[in-house]
This record gives sequence, structure tokens and C-alpha cells, in this order.
Amino acid sequence: MSTAQQRSAPAAPGGTLTKPEHGRMIRLDIEGMRTIAVGAVLVAHAGVPFMAGGFVGVDVFFVLSGFLITGLLAREVSRTGRVNLAGFWARRMKRLLPASATVLAFSALIAYLYLPITQRKDFGGDIVSAALYVVNWRLADRGVDYLAEDVGQSPVQHYWSLAVEEQFYLVWPILMLIIGLVAARRWKRGAFVVLGIATVASFAYSVQQTADSPATAYFVSTTRIWELGIGALLALAATRVERLPAMLRAIGGWVGIALIVYAVFMFDESTTWPGTNALVPTIGAALMIASGLRLTPGSPQKLLSLAPMVWIGGLSYSIYLWHWPIIVGAQAKWPDLQLRWAVLLMIASIVPAYLSHRFIENPVRFGTFFKPTGRALGLGLALTAIGVGVGVLLSASATVGGVDEANRSDSPGAAALLDPAFADVDWAAIRKVDTMRPLPTQAVDDRPSFYNDGSGCQVDNGIAEPKACPYGDTASKRTVVIVGDSKMAQWQPTFAAIAKREGFKLVQLTKSACTFADVEFARDNRADCRAWGRTVLKDILEMKPDLVIESHRFIDALPPGANDDKDSTEDAMVDGLTSYWRTITDAGIPMATLLDNPSPPNAPVYECVAQHLDDLARCSFGLEGAVKASAAPAQLRAAAQVPGVAVMDLTSTICPGGKRCAAVIGNVLVYRQGTHLTKTYLDTAEPQLAAALFTASKGDFGAKLP
Repeated sequence: MSTAQQRSAPAAPGGTLTKPEHGRMIRLDIEGMRTIAVGAVLVAHAGVPFMAGGFVGVDVFFVLSGFLITGLLAREVSRTGRVNLAGFWARRMKRLLPASATVLAFSALIAYLYLPITQRKDFGGDIVSAALYVVNWRLADRGVDYLAEDVGQSPVQHYWSLAVEEQFYLVWPILMLIIGLVAARRWKRGAFVVLGIATVASFAYSVQQTADSPATAYFVSTTRIWELGIGALLALAATRVERLPAMLRAIGGWVGIALIVYAVFMFDESTTWPGTNALVPTIGAALMIASGLRLTPGSPQKLLSLAPMVWIGGLSYSIYLWHWPIIVGAQAKWPDLQLRWAVLLMIASIVPAYLSHRFIENPVRFGTFFKPTGRALGLGLALTAIGVGVGVLLSASATVGGVDEANRSDSPGAAALLDPAFADVDWAAIRKVDTMRPLPTQAVDDRPSFYNDGSGCQVDNGIAEPKACPYGDTASKRTVVIVGDSKMAQWQPTFAAIAKREGFKLVQLTKSACTFADVEFARDNRADCRAWGRTVLKDILEMKPDLVIESHRFIDALPPGANDDKDSTEDAMVDGLTSYWRTITDAGIPMATLLDNPSPPNAPVYECVAQHLDDLARCSFGLEGAVKASAAPAQLRAAAQVPGVAVMDLTSTICPGGKRCAAVIGNVLVYRQGTHLTKTYLDTAEPQLAAALFTASKGDFGAKLP
């Protein structure tokens, strides 16, 4: 569109620049704002270091969506006194789902071709959730799941923001309809009050959740609705805002641009989000929208209405959809992808965006065949089903060839280490096995059953109240307590089997990602860790068990007075461990520490196994470095400072031979997720754990090796 065409473009009722498109009028400056928003997202996802705050483009989109959708609904209520819900949702389906379903299919193809086969189940589930527009909640759960540490960047992760918008589109029209029916002539005032309350409540909740659980706060709708609410409130108050002095609105528009630019350049991944920081781009977006409510000399409206800005803005939805699976696939194919190529890929994403916009979106959206509401709704349901089906198929494709699932009889696991027939085997040098259990695609699920049974025995993030879970002979007066994070919890089934066989009571006190130590963590602002630990200590002292066994994953902690993870030290962790341990031993309670298992240095071991079934030796790793990367050194230092604390060292069971750690031992996969061990392998290590327990308890519990 030329400058001359812009000048002669029809004006909206408020006098702002518009142009006709398929029988409707669009505000050109809003298209320009979309260009700024999607451009910010692209540079951030390309990894441009000095523009790491580009993620704020999503927040700009939220404000725009709230403004535009509420404006449409308000005009409908003013005209008819009601909202045609079926018609509204049919239009949204025609607008969003054709491109969305296409990119979901493309994302599944990217995952199938380039991403680890072991993650197809996760990513297939992501695609299903994206098709149903609930993927933001799935990602929120994953963000606080300590055991999801290996899940890489999902090819549909960017759909979280679309899910937030669609959830808003589902609820807000219903509220508008109710308000229109109840409030009648005063519907706008009623809508403003209802939305104002929701916006303030959502903002307050966002601030609180961002402080307490930032990984969750980033994705969930309840912390983001206020951003759409800002745009929606502006739409309801537009007639009043456009009466403000022209100079004030013009200045506000430039201030709005400045706020967004500031956010892009000054914020980064360390910025707590959304919370109060998100006010910067959202207020900026609102000021830009307000400045364009009426054509105002000196405002940024003409800049935003330049032809290239309008053209890119019209493609922004498609660009946003296409760019992410492209960059994820490229980074998987070329892990060392350089910045310049990432930037070029982001620019190149305009090509499929244009093609899908031209040949898929517009024909469906503006064609006559799907104009009837019933057909449009049917199309939406069909496209949703396609997206779900694609995700299911991707999950089902998570199978490996070249190795069969082993039976118990031919997969002795750690028991093979006690068999003289295998005395000379170098497990780390074995290149191929015919059978294995669990298969690498099943590794992430090979964990203790209490993770899935709803018992709460592994206390989750945000919960400070301990949960004591008894096993073995629960009526016995002899008690052993196991305490720590998921690295202790992984041993629970093996401990429980020993307790049942030998007739003592086992009490589990574990919490995800929380070390049982008198320490602070800056990590995810996990204040509940320390509160949990203090309560557990009190419970142990009251319980007076016959033995307490501790284990954990984390190496360092914050020294007193520090609040940044960069200041964490091993010394602080050792001090925190010795504080609790000394309190327990001073109370006359025997104490032991089960050393953290060696930590793989690179990609998840099970992923390596899935990729190199013909050369498993490539998946082995050096023992010395793996021990240094674990919590074992800190545990040994702490044990040396607290007399009487026994050390249970199962390193030779996890990594036999003393030099390298094998991926598969006795036809059993050793590692499942991150540094965690498979339940199957630990089940086979029961004799070794019983022997270590026998030594640590001075013969009170456990048993000598046969």
C-alpha cells in the first residue's frame, strides 16, 4: 500500500487510518503494532543477545487481542442487545484453526524427523493439548515437574499464548452475553465493572504467583487474563479516551513504543515474569492503541501504518505459528546453529506464513462455503480432531527397532555384578544387546509408583507440609526414615522391599527438588523447601527412629545473606547438611547418608541408547567426572564433620569397574531421567543396598551379601 493510498484510506468513525479487507475495515496502525510484537518474538527466539526481552511481544499481542475482541463484542451488544455465541465462536474457528491445524501437522513431522524418539510421547501429548487449546496448563505442570528435566523444547510450545487467548475467547463472550441480558441499557458499565474486577484480581494473583512459582505463573491463564483485560477495558472506554487532548494521546503513543523497546532491550530470561514487570509492555501497548483511536498529528500512527508494517502485521499470526517449529527443527538438526542462520530462518518463516495465509487461511475465512455457522463449527471440530489425531500418531510412533523388551529371567541388572560368571565383563564396553528393559522409550515412566498413585508421598513444589508414608512392616517398633529429594525417593521401592522382608517399618519423607538441609535456594524462589525441611527435622526428633538415611541431588546452596543463584557454594550446602545431621545425632538418633549416584555429563543416557543401539559404548561416560558432578562430594565433606554419620556408597553398583559408567548393565537400562536411575535397575540392586544398610546400621538392618 503506497503512501498516497494510505492518505486516501477511509477513516474509521474515530478518524483513524483504516483500509477495507474482505468487506471489513482494519486499523492500519494495529497491523503495525502486530509487526512490532511478532518481530520482537522472532529476534528473541533467534537468540539475538541484546534483544532477549523480545518475549514481551506476546504480552503486546494479549493487549491487542483483548482490545479487538471486546470491541467486536461491544458493537454486537450495542447493536442487538446480545452476543451470538455460536456465530462468534464460528468466526474464531475459521480465523484460527486452519493455519493452526496445518502447523500442528508440520510440527509433528519436525518432531518425527529431527527430535529424539524418546520425546515423541511428550511432544505428541503437547500437540494434542495444543489442538484442544490447553497446552499452557500442560507446560505449567511440566515447568514445576522436577522429573521432567529432560524434556526439550516442544515444537508447539509457542501455542501456550494462543491457548490463553482462546480460553479468554471462550469465557468473555459468555460474560458479555449475561451482562447484556441483565444490565440492558447499562451493559457497558456492568461489563467495565466485571472486567475491571477480574483484571485487578488476575494482576494480584500474577504478582503473587510470579514470586512463589514463576515456572507456573508464566503459562497459566489466571496470571495472564489481566493483560487481555487491559485491552478489553480500553475498548469499553474508547469513546472517552479518544476525547483526551490530541497532544496527550500523541505523546502517549510514543511513550508506548518507548516502553516496548525498553522491555525488548532491557529484559531477559532472568527477569521475573509476568508480575509487575509485565506492566511495561502492556501499558506500552495500551498507550499505542489509545493514540490511534483518532487520527492525531504527531502520533506514531502513520509510522505504524507504513505499507511494510501493515503487510507483516497481516501475516503476524501465521508467522508466529510457523517460526517456532522451524527453529526447533533446525537447532535439533544442527545443534551448533549460528546466530546469523537462526536470524535468517526467522526471516524465512515469512514464506510458509504467506503461503498458508494466502492459500489456507483466507479461502476458509472469507470463502462462502463455510459462511453458514453450522459448517464453520463443523470445520472447527474436524480440524481440532485432526490436530488431536496427529498428536496421538506421533506418540504412538515412539517405538525403537533393533532391540526387544527383556524378560526378568534374562535381565539380571545389578544382580549380574554378584554373579562370578560375569566377573570379567566390562559393562561400559558392551556395544550391543538383543534385549533390554525398560526400553529407552519407556525409561521416563520407569519410576516408583507413588508418583502416579495420588498418595502425595513425593511432596510437590509449593507445598511445605511433609507427608510421612509408611512401608514394610508398619506395625513394627523398629523404624528407618529415608529423607531427601527425588534422589532418595528413587530408592524407596528397594528400601521398602528390604523392610518388608526383614520386618521393620520404613517411613518416607521426601519432597521434589528439596535438599534436607538448613539452607536457602534462590532456585525458583522455593521458600517452601526450607519450611518443609524444618518441619521434617521436628518430626524426626519426635519420632525418634532407629536410623535416618539422607540423600539428595543438589551440590550447592546460598550462603547467609545471599539471594542470587550465582552466589551459591558447596560450602553453604555442607554447612546446611551438618546443621541438621548434628541436631539428629545429638538427639541420639543414628544417621547415615546415601551418596548421590554419579551424574551423566551430557544428553540423557536413554536418548543416547535409543540413537545408538548398535554402539552402546558411545553412551558410557567417565566415572570421576560424574562423581564430581553429583552431590556425593558435599555429602562426604558433611559426613566427615559430624561424628557417627555413616556413609552408604553404592557407586560401584551404579558404575562397576571404577573407570566408566555403563548405560546398560545385565540387559537393564541404568538411567531414566536426568541423573535419576530406573526403578528396574534399583530393584535388581536390592542385595547391594541391603549390604550397605547392614554396614551403616552396624548390623541392625539389612543383610550381608550372599
